[in-house]
Amino acid sequence: MRSVWLLVLASLGCRSVLGFDEPITVTDDANGPVLCETWHPQGFDPCTLGAPLPALHLGPGEYVYDTTTSGGTLFDSARHVIVESKLTLTQSDRSVVAVLSIDALAIDAGATVSVIGLKPLLVVAWSTIAVNGAVDAGSHVGVTDTLLHTAQTVRFGAGANEACAVNAGSDGSNALTSTGSSGGGGGGFQGTGGAGARGTGASLPGGAGGVSVPALVIRGGCPGGASGTAGQSATPPAAQSSQALGGAGGGAIRLVAYDSITVAGSISANGAGGAGAPQNSACGGGGGGSGGYVAFEARAVTFGATGTVTANGGGGGGGGGAADFGNEGTDGKIDLQVAPGGAISNSGCGQAGGAGSLGMQLGGANALVAGMCSGGGGGGGGGGGAAGFILLASTNITTTEPAKLSPPPLMQ
Repeated sequence: MRSVWLLVLASLGCRSVLGFDEPITVTDDANGPVLCETWHPQGFDPCTLGAPLPALHLGPGEYVYDTTTSGGTLFDSARHVIVESKLTLTQSDRSVVAVLSIDALAIDAGATVSVIGLKPLLVVAWSTIAVNGAVDAGSHVGVTDTLLHTAQTVRFGAGANEACAVNAGSDGSNALTSTGSSGGGGGGFQGTGGAGARGTGASLPGGAGGVSVPALVIRGGCPGGASGTAGQSATPPAAQSSQALGGAGGGAIRLVAYDSITVAGSISANGAGGAGAPQNSACGGGGGGSGGYVAFEARAVTFGATGTVTANGGGGGGGGGAADFGNEGTDGKIDLQVAPGGAISNSGCGQAGGAGSLGMQLGGANALVAGMCSGGGGGGGGGGGAAGFILLASTNITTTEPAKLSPPPLMQ
């Protein structure tokens, strides 16, 4: 499986944009000069990238790499700019990828890099990449209004939700009279999203899960569907138009190095949990977002015993009753633990969401359909998000137990 990418050149040419006009020569003390003509990574010609930026060593602390503008900008915790790239690539589907071309990259233990923004990220290192800290390209759910208990995705991984049509979960059915609305379907990507459940006392179905797709290009995962709207049973602070939103899919990051990539920390691109039903809405829950995309290419790729790489789906949100709210689904996790759906609401009327994907279980779990509840109508749970992709391209791969990779990696 090979991606086909076309380089987008800035108006002055890539070498001039970075302030370099000389041919690339990266010095390797062990192997002598490394010329770009000897390096043939999948899908792009490194000679067109111009000379790389200097080696980057990130010590303990919080960092953000935002791909929204050009090739992206790396900020420290005080929002000071550390690195800024002007490079982008256009893929065969015409989507654009932010590119960071750098001599070497080292991320120390205690360092956390959040990778966000509108475009996926491609990191090209001309020698080595060592990740001993955490790189998080995942999406995350959060409550934004405690009175209404309104929740939504509050952080989107780089390139999340891009080009998601049939891969996005479908919305649930709207409530009728005093019944609860249905939950949204989970987002699909490598696997299929879980189905949302109908509300208690209702006959209309929950949203269907998004379908699976092959990993042809660098792209983020897909979102879960929203619940159906609340209907006539809603009371303030809810309205008849209230609904729970689906979680965003995980983002996308590809690491390419001339020599080696070593992961002793964590790299994640997990999907966000679906939102729970707003207060007093009797809505269903939103579907969980699918996992995203993490890929590695180097002559040697090593996952140490403490290494973790995940692209897991988020749990579906829980439905709510007429006098309470639904619980949020859990974001995809970076360990080998499933991301639960939002639990049954306090009244027992709002039903639980489906769990996100984990390991070899590539699909998100369906939300279970419950019977009638004594407190009136209640919303159905959202479906769980499906697995994303972990991709490897190397002739020398070492994995030391108990390193964790979920879902199982695929060879390119």
